[in-house]
Amino acid sequence: MSEILAVAPLAIAYVVIGVGDMNEALDLWVNRFGMEIVARREGADAELARAWGLPADGIADQALLLTPGVKEGGIHLVRFRSPGVPVRDGAAPTALLPKSVDVAVRDIDARYAELAAAGYRFRSKVGVLETDKNEKVFEVHMTGHDDINVVLVEQPAHPEIVSARGYGVAPLVVTVSPDNTGEAAFLQRLLGLDEIMHNRFGGPSVEKTIGLPPGASLDVRILGDARRAFGRIELVQYEGVTSENRYPRAQAPSRGQLSVTYFVDDLARWLAIAEANGVADLGRGAGIYGGGRMATVTTPAGLRIDLVEQEK
Repeated sequence: MSEILAVAPLAIAYVVIGVGDMNEALDLWVNRFGMEIVARREGADAELARAWGLPADGIADQALLLTPGVKEGGIHLVRFRSPGVPVRDGAAPTALLPKSVDVAVRDIDARYAELAAAGYRFRSKVGVLETDKNEKVFEVHMTGHDDINVVLVEQPAHPEIVSARGYGVAPLVVTVSPDNTGEAAFLQRLLGLDEIMHNRFGGPSVEKTIGLPPGASLDVRILGDARRAFGRIELVQYEGVTSENRYPRAQAPSRGQLSVTYFVDDLARWLAIAEANGVADLGRGAGIYGGGRMATVTTPAGLRIDLVEQEK
């Protein structure tokens, strides 16, 4: 553990999202949210396809996106040669899966209005949560391309970096766990992440905003690098609810939110430390991420995490 902490904590570099129509996806992230394309690769990516268990020509198109001025919390859009069904297709709000991508906003009511006018669908009106520090957090859930869940969030007490269009992607990548205590312990042991926040939410307002049955509540934990506001992972456990496990569907070539990627400086060192945690060495060849070496691990809940050593 002490060796891991010497090279950690980490921030998520990219969340991987499978898409059916690259232009539709880019319209949301670039034209609406103001993200910038930092890499684009049309055609096959045999190295990454192999790492994801696909044929050499299984990937058709990719784009890496970042919010201007931010180096973490990016979006990795992938169009597979034969796209599968969306991970969230027909899923209940409480299903176990990679749940959503948070997008920091300024003036959430205005952002809601402009996106609704553009034809995007929302699951509710803007709602408010209150933390244990009596700070208000405003949020609303929107359905994006490929049935992904995008959560617009405004925290007046802690404003985050946003693009010129008023959106910042992605402070948080949200995943659902059946056991937040165990999932958090695994991520801290493997990646040395800081526990930045732990709250429990309940009540009629939360039920309406999230779409929960009466009496249900949430255990929410945020893990990441306390020094970096973007690229954190939020674990959500729905208490008092029976949840379907959708993680087996969250793999290439499915559409929707699939996995997260972290960049590391020395993968060999990580592999030596993390072998007991089930990390698999995938060898050299990181595809669109650049030449390098990759490894992968699956959390107890079922989330795939790829570790990539980029060549300098």
